[in-house]
Amino acid sequence: MVTRTKARPDRRALLVQAAAELFAERPYDEVTTTQIAKRAGVAYGLIAHHFTNKRGLYLATIHAIAERMRALHEAPAEGDTPSQQLRWAIGRHIAHMEDNAARFLSLMRGGNGSDPDVRAVIDDLRWQGARRLLTALGVGEDVRPVLRTAMRGWVGYLDEVVIDHLRHRDVPRDDLVELCATTLVTALRTAHALDPHAGIDTDLLS
Repeated sequence: MVTRTKARPDRRALLVQAAAELFAERPYDEVTTTQIAKRAGVAYGLIAHHFTNKRGLYLATIHAIAERMRALHEAPAEGDTPSQQLRWAIGRHIAHMEDNAARFLSLMRGGNGSDPDVRAVIDDLRWQGARRLLTALGVGEDVRPVLRTAMRGWVGYLDEVVIDHLRHRDVPRDDLVELCATTLVTALRTAHALDPHAGIDTDLLS
């Protein structure tokens, strides 16, 4: 009879998972490394071994959230037209945030959001999402100023729409999708009118 050795759990991953749960439940300053180690069921010293300190572990949770978001955004959108694909992608984004409401709200409104490294991760995630939309509209790597401003503004708008939705849950998801999609199209058409050389394929906005 062959005896199989049971695989050891990934203790680093256990710490990240436990930390993400605790940071979603309470403010950053109220979470201790002792609580995180206890929730993860691992030795306290592993936090210093893998992350140096609580801030390092917090940054690891932010990077983990960002990677899940990137994977979500990079998955192909469904639909026969750009308009349908846009609305489907926005709906998928909102649904993901509904499933991860506590973590998203903690990331955007609480936690350690004043940390410059945290802000850099959030800003990069936002801009990469905006760039994927611009690429789908035929815009090259050189994004002109008015278009950059419009897209950054819209991504911030989308975040605020989702935050309001998660707090109140009184607007149907389909209405939120239409609100966000229409706002984006309007912003892009205005950006094109202000700068016809922005490179937007306006036929894709119909």
